[in-house]
Amino acid sequence: MKKNKNIGLLMILLAFFSSCEKYDMVEFGEGGEINFRGRYLNGSKYYWSDDEKYLEWERNFGMNVQGDSLLQDTVIVGVKIMGEIVNYPRKVVLKSEAPAENALEVIFPEEYYVPADTAVATFRVIVKRPATRNITYTTKLMFDYSQSDFEAGTRERQVFNLKAEDKVSMELWGITQEDWEYEPVFFFGEWSETKMRYMITMLGCVSFMNWYYNEDSFFEALMGNVLYESLEEYKADSSNPPLLDENTGEWIEFPDLSEMM
Repeated sequence: MKKNKNIGLLMILLAFFSSCEKYDMVEFGEGGEINFRGRYLNGSKYYWSDDEKYLEWERNFGMNVQGDSLLQDTVIVGVKIMGEIVNYPRKVVLKSEAPAENALEVIFPEEYYVPADTAVATFRVIVKRPATRNITYTTKLMFDYSQSDFEAGTRERQVFNLKAEDKVSMELWGITQEDWEYEPVFFFGEWSETKMRYMITMLGCVSFMNWYYNEDSFFEALMGNVLYESLEEYKADSSNPPLLDENTGEWIEFPDLSEMM
């Protein structure tokens, strides 16, 4: 009976070490495999994760205080190698795979390397603003293994998805048509997308309701007649392109609040 117990224990140990060896081969390799990493925001701080659900990036260029002057943005892409680290840098080459239509244009501004004596690295990728408004542009970042010093790692972590658009709307701004017509219309006139873009840029309000109920910023804009006077100044410079209301085809307008004070 004791002999049988020893044989049974030996078989269990062999099975255990066999599974460990198999796991090491799949998960860790020999240090020549590479995967993407993603990051997520928790509070005010970013954290890196190997979870594939974070291998994506989205940007709405329309909802920003820089307006049309924001022509590009920077994506921080993480990578992580599987296995032992080495004492010399290794090259990583990225490529994009975009759809036939609405392809998001990206720029790789520098050469990328995983430094010596580390298993992780981060790379900058430039994403250009979509050419057409209200259309979603996409592309996929992938490893170009024909030019890299690595081989493919985990299948699920070989693609990093990018998505961008240039869109504004009442919903994105945090207000409804009913809310607008209740009171804001008296201060800002009829709503339009062009007017919204101008207000976001001029007032720095990417969230209308947050700005509207902030007494300091709201009354400063009203008492200074900021929107009306800044637009008149803009129109006086013939080199500026017209800001046309998409509903009327005419210049956007703001009430002259000095006449109401």
